[in-house]
Amino acid sequence: MRYRETTPLLLTMVLLAPACSDDDSSADGEAQASSGTAASEPSTGAATDDPAATDGSTGMVDSSGGGIDLDALYDCEDPDLFVAQPLSGPGIDPMTGELVEPLQTEYFVHTTQILVRPEQMETFFAVNGTVVDQLLTSEGLLGFSLALEPTCGFARTMAVWADERSMLMFVGTGAHLDAMTQVADLAITGRTTAWAAPAETMPLTWEMALAEIDTITPVAY
Repeated sequence: MRYRETTPLLLTMVLLAPACSDDDSSADGEAQASSGTAASEPSTGAATDDPAATDGSTGMVDSSGGGIDLDALYDCEDPDLFVAQPLSGPGIDPMTGELVEPLQTEYFVHTTQILVRPEQMETFFAVNGTVVDQLLTSEGLLGFSLALEPTCGFARTMAVWADERSMLMFVGTGAHLDAMTQVADLAITGRTTAWAAPAETMPLTWEMALAEIDTITPVAY
């Protein structure tokens, strides 16, 4: 099963959450997480008319003069991906980076990419702190990694979960659920995807994560 979510999970560098309408309540989020139901299909990803959305180092605006030129932002190629934290966690061997045995037949993994509004960085990292605290105590988390694109400005995460339900419980509860309401204020654009991964494809690498998310249509907030 693969998700193509449009309202991004908040990990130390990325705000991502299941795709949901603006009037979804916290109870709805928790119900989705506990039931394990799939997120809805993504929206069209149309650019916003919010002038603040053009803030940032690139300042890319589409030809209509309205919103963000997403193609220009995502066409940016960063020669170096700075891995701020290698894949680590309770299910990862710190010496080898491999999953701790006994191995499961299948794992659930996700990766995210987001561009934070420069003027919101301080708030963004403050919110992230509470979410990471929740992440580190989340049942079913096996490991996660954080990375930055120094040139293009994107922040990225990837994580390995024991199962889909564990990931959805994290997304739809606590500090992460609270953070989801701030995505539009904190971020310019983003995208995320999650999928079931057979044990033989593990451990999850950044090369795998980048290839997967490149197939996902980004959205402007």
